[in-house]
Amino acid sequence: MFYPRTTAYQPYPVGEKGTTGAKGTHWMFEAISMILSGNSQYSQVGKGISYLEFASPELYQDLPSPRVLNTHNRFDWLPTGVRTHKNKIIVTTRNPKDVAVSLYHHHINLSEMYDYSGDFQDWIPLFLEGKSVDCGDYCEYHLDWDRVVRENPDWPILVVKFEDCVKDLADSIRKISVFLERPLSENQIADMAKALSFTNMKSHFRNTLTEKLIRKGEVADWKNWLTEAQSAQIDRQCQQLKGSQFEPKFEM
Repeated sequence: MFYPRTTAYQPYPVGEKGTTGAKGTHWMFEAISMILSGNSQYSQVGKGISYLEFASPELYQDLPSPRVLNTHNRFDWLPTGVRTHKNKIIVTTRNPKDVAVSLYHHHINLSEMYDYSGDFQDWIPLFLEGKSVDCGDYCEYHLDWDRVVRENPDWPILVVKFEDCVKDLADSIRKISVFLERPLSENQIADMAKALSFTNMKSHFRNTLTEKLIRKGEVADWKNWLTEAQSAQIDRQCQQLKGSQFEPKFEM
């Protein structure tokens, strides 16, 4: 999310959220930070200081403008200042099959937070039932954001799909820079795309907590994890997203 400095913080409920890390939120945080700064340097602040679910307002309320705040909350749970100022919002999304695999590894890698060490086949039923963990029901969450986009056509909201970033990261950076009204040269875009490759990010963040949030960054890794029955169940569930901005992309 992209917030001008004028955004005010107000208490809001914390509960069902989107998936942490599994949609490429850290990837997007670094991309936005680079675009706003105009260079390919990784953020010196880090997204933890501006993570609305966990960070104290005292930590991010004095960040220099423009601020990049990140959250997995639904629209109705965002700070009231977002509505007052109609701040620019970038919503990242990823197909639910890869989300399931990525989220499972997120729980395993952050066992100190989730206290989970079970097998994927024991975990996946919870995700399929909408009971897992961080996000509740995948389709319900995305249908809610689709409603927000449809009901607020004048609101600056950009939907960015993980699969599009993997397919052509430079083009995604270009579209985001236009949305943020921060023009970039083709050389700047190329440098940012290089820095934002998963190989370079894993190398840069090696031996840090952030390294645990960066796994493969691949599309269709779910084929190595889901059974045919599990894949078919997700296909059926996602029929309700057909025609929406959040209709999943399962293949490149």
